[in-house]
Amino acid sequence: MNLIGGYLLLLLVLFTANIALMLGNYKFNNVKLILVSAISFIVSFSLIYVSGYMNAQLAFLLDNFSYIFLIIALIILVSLICYVKKDNFKASLYAVIITFLISMVLFASQATLDIFTILLYSLFVFIVLFVVYQLTKLLHHAKREYPVIVGEYMSLFAVLMFIFALTYNSTLNLDYTMFSSFLILTPTYQLVYVIIGIIVVLVVGVLINDSKGGNS
Repeated sequence: MNLIGGYLLLLLVLFTANIALMLGNYKFNNVKLILVSAISFIVSFSLIYVSGYMNAQLAFLLDNFSYIFLIIALIILVSLICYVKKDNFKASLYAVIITFLISMVLFASQATLDIFTILLYSLFVFIVLFVVYQLTKLLHHAKREYPVIVGEYMSLFAVLMFIFALTYNSTLNLDYTMFSSFLILTPTYQLVYVIIGIIVVLVVGVLINDSKGGNS
């Protein structure tokens, strides 16, 4: 997995978790949650796949991702202020989603990903959104107010983006040939099979739970 592909995966997970936490303000039943997660999977897959054809047009980004990380950090901080201080939830949610989509396109355009890896990344989006939203049901019962919990996550997210912005150029110039031998330790295909199995179990489980709840 190349460097930009690694950054893309981190952004997918972090942004999806952020969006899932913010969606915790809405009450979705499990069927709607599966639908939202499935839509996120389709959108992610489509954008990453299409972005691969824009590699040459956006090649200048490769040396400028530090600025993109900085912009992401600033947007997250502004969204955090709107969410916690101004109580403007919808504006913050829209800002995070739009930033997520644009970032996905920019990073995916410079990442070397095959169709199998794109599928894997999109599955991560599905799983993270589904699992984190389920966790928000517990977080609403925590002693700390829910907006504060979300705000703490967003602040850490912004700090991480600042760190990426400061270290990107140094990381880009590292010699990665010394790490190539470890790639054989990554059972990619087996990992995908496990993820698909988890998705099937989750979907079947929540559908059975909904049906029992409806009958009762």
